Amino acid sequence: MSTYTADNVVFGYEFNKLAFTVPTPLVTDENQDPPVTGRFFSGNTGGNIMTNTISFRFTSSIVQTVQVSWGDGSFDTLDFDIGINTIDRNAHEYTDELDEHTIVFSFSKPKSITNITSGNVNVGNVISDDLKKFTGLQSINFRFKANIEQFPSDLSSLTNLIELEVADSNFTKLDDSLFSLPLRKLSLINSIDFSETEASNSLTRLAEFVFLERLDFSGTKLTEFPANFINRNRLVTLYIGRNNLFTTLPINIPISVTSLNLEGKNPQLTSYENFDRLVNLESLTLDETFDNINVAIGDELASCELLKTIEYKRQSISTIARTNAIVNNLFNFIVTRGFGNITTGGSNKFRDMNILLIIGLNNTNNRPSGTYQAPSGFNKNVSNGTPANELEKVYCLVENYGHTWGVGDGNTNFGEQTFSPS
Repeated sequence: MSTYTADNVVFGYEFNKLAFTVPTPLVTDENQDPPVTGRFFSGNTGGNIMTNTISFRFTSSIVQTVQVSWGDGSFDTLDFDIGINTIDRNAHEYTDELDEHTIVFSFSKPKSITNITSGNVNVGNVISDDLKKFTGLQSINFRFKANIEQFPSDLSSLTNLIELEVADSNFTKLDDSLFSLPLRKLSLINSIDFSETEASNSLTRLAEFVFLERLDFSGTKLTEFPANFINRNRLVTLYIGRNNLFTTLPINIPISVTSLNLEGKNPQLTSYENFDRLVNLESLTLDETFDNINVAIGDELASCELLKTIEYKRQSISTIARTNAIVNNLFNFIVTRGFGNITTGGSNKFRDMNILLIIGLNNTNNRPSGTYQAPSGFNKNVSNGTPANELEKVYCLVENYGHTWGVGDGNTNFGEQTFSPS
């Protein structure tokens, strides 16, 4: 067995390695004595000096040992248990004042690693061929600042890999090797630009992921899915928000989709065109996806008879005007367009819904105007009366249509309030 004399050595024939490059975070606590200029994971003196949370997590199906080269000439041996093994944030302290370090993990039983997860770690431009030796892998999650450009040319040995998640990388196309994987989940957030020719051409192969159930192409400058993708009838969850370029919903979304996330959509959609195809849609997440004030709920949404949950986030409800517009548009859509026959019970469409207005830290602007109370002339299961403000309209939707609404409580610190049928 070779001795541990330098980074990037192979630790004997029985080991297989993975390398990760991590930046040394800047010191934010100037009162530390002595000053610490190169600590990886959080410091054990003063406060947390990390600029980002850097994390590693490995899941093992057996007990094994893992050798770690910390990239500064020091080494550790870790004992991995069955299940999830997280590298402690105080596991190592750097004192060499270098800007970054390459950490190498070497496994005694690589075939028994079923998950690799990293966060805020530069995984490396080209993933090492050593990845192919981890044949027991079921999921890979390289989250945040992964900076990957290419996977190995042949991943056919990873016959168990059903989940691949990569964020903040720089793929020029969908790597050919990915299509050999039996993926059920594929996530490439902010990791590919489908407005570029090579990436766009590779998109035509997307339908080859025949087992795909969950797809996240947020932040990929997507315009449209290829025509053959419409037949992927296993796909149920789709994320296509952020900077994707379409302004009407892509036509080639499989009708099997039950959950659609358009979070942070910019540019915004200009109409509800093509929503009428999503007849199995149950859940819809929006974040500044539409101009809520000027683009009312469209008639095409009427075809989404199974829709039960709409979640509005952040910029969709960052002002009272936007929040009130959401209430008014939904109220008018449900009550006045054939779905609001209270006396006979009406259609099952758009009843028993969950409407969530989620803004995070500030829960003032996501609270509709007025007072939550019965409007003048309200008669449960008979008449909505004459609502005078938005919260009275919410009251009608809750009591006469079975809705549950989650709104801010009017305070600025996390306060939320739920209105549900009495």
